[in-house]
Amino acid sequence: MAQPTRHKLHRQLQLFLSPLSSSGDGLLFLLLRPFFSSFFRGLLGFSFFVFFWTLFVAGAVEAQETNPVDKQALFELMYSINYENDWLSYYPDPCMGGPQGIVCEPDAVTGVYYVTQLEFGFISPITSIIPCSNNATIPPASIAKFTHLDTVAFYNCFMDTNNTVTIPSEIGQLGPTLRLLSFTGNTGLVGGIPPELGALTGLKRLVLVENGLQGSIPQELGNLTSLTQLDVSHNSLTGQIPGSLAGLRNLVNLDMRYNRLDGVFPLAFGSGFPALQRLALSYNQLQGSLPDMFTDLPALSLLDLSFNNFSGTLPLTLGSLSNLQDLFLSANGIGGEIPSSLGALQNLVILDLSWSNYSGTIPSSFKNLQNLRYLGLSNNRLTGTIPASLASLPYIFTLNLEANDLSGPLPFPISFVQKMGQNLVVRGNPGLCYNSQMVNMGVEPCSNNSSLTNASAPSSVSPSASSPQHGRNPSIFLTLAFLFSFLYTVLCIL
Repeated sequence: MAQPTRHKLHRQLQLFLSPLSSSGDGLLFLLLRPFFSSFFRGLLGFSFFVFFWTLFVAGAVEAQETNPVDKQALFELMYSINYENDWLSYYPDPCMGGPQGIVCEPDAVTGVYYVTQLEFGFISPITSIIPCSNNATIPPASIAKFTHLDTVAFYNCFMDTNNTVTIPSEIGQLGPTLRLLSFTGNTGLVGGIPPELGALTGLKRLVLVENGLQGSIPQELGNLTSLTQLDVSHNSLTGQIPGSLAGLRNLVNLDMRYNRLDGVFPLAFGSGFPALQRLALSYNQLQGSLPDMFTDLPALSLLDLSFNNFSGTLPLTLGSLSNLQDLFLSANGIGGEIPSSLGALQNLVILDLSWSNYSGTIPSSFKNLQNLRYLGLSNNRLTGTIPASLASLPYIFTLNLEANDLSGPLPFPISFVQKMGQNLVVRGNPGLCYNSQMVNMGVEPCSNNSSLTNASAPSSVSPSASSPQHGRNPSIFLTLAFLFSFLYTVLCIL
């Protein structure tokens, strides 16, 4: 500090302390004088620190900049997605207060900003990201320039089936930083899945749902060993499921529904996926027998293989899927008896085995399915009587046994029938009958000679239908009515 400035501060301090030193407590102020002098010097130093720190922060803010390559590629992409907006005028630097859907983050060393997230299209009315024009495209050269992308997503963006686009193979050059790649609801997105996507070794979620994608699933996707979600449902994919996908041991959700995939069920899918929770392959053209290898799938909660061409019998090892909650196997050619091992699936909520070729009886072990809410066994060739224990399932909401060869009286109490209402479906079983106290449920009433297996059920039909005396009552009432009318007429004449 310069000498005049220091002298000036010293003089001001003396003036501040002089009234105090002239008082009777002069000795006290003489003792405190060094403290006040140090305090004001410290206060002055702190003021200088705050001033220079403010200048530093302001300079740092002014120095923020976006990587020029990312900035150029971003504008090229934004104009290709939606040419109707003048993006350069609206957002001179999209990383500094740009539109929703564009996220940038600074480099930890240089502080330069790079684009890390790109989201375009329409998600919901309350979510506003960059909309897509009718002729939106993806410039391949531009998408390949980004080096720090974490997320790339296009939602309901390419909708014009007369102006179709494809997934650029250059996306495979985005490197190991990419975690999510999503094309969802793009009916104008056609062509195949680029094999180059197999180079995205850091990818955790590959979501290609409700598009117009065609061709086979590339073997190269088996290189994405970090994947937790692979969803290619609702497309027009063909061919077999690649065996290379057996190496995706971190999968949690594997969904290939609503395609035209054929071939057999991959053996490797029956075991070795410790984290897999959802396996959905329904609405395809898969065929052959299911392997009896459903082991080492401790987390599986949903298995959907319905609406395929599977044959053979149900594997006994299905009963080892202890955490399974939803099992859909309907509309296949699977036959034989329903294994009693399914009764071990105590967490099961939905069991749908309808529209197949199952024969034999309904397993009595189903009484152990204490969490079951839906049981669909319709349109099979099941025989025998209905287990009365099904009425004891505490959460059962729908019981569909339609179109089988079941026989005997319905063994359910009236309270259960009333509780189920229309959700209890038993029509189409010629050998079934219902007792007098029950309503007609699409089956014939039990005759007098029916052999009843339920001790709580009555052994005859209603008295009004069986008693001869009640059968003559209508004639008696007609005779009495005629006589009364005749006497009334005579009295009126007289």
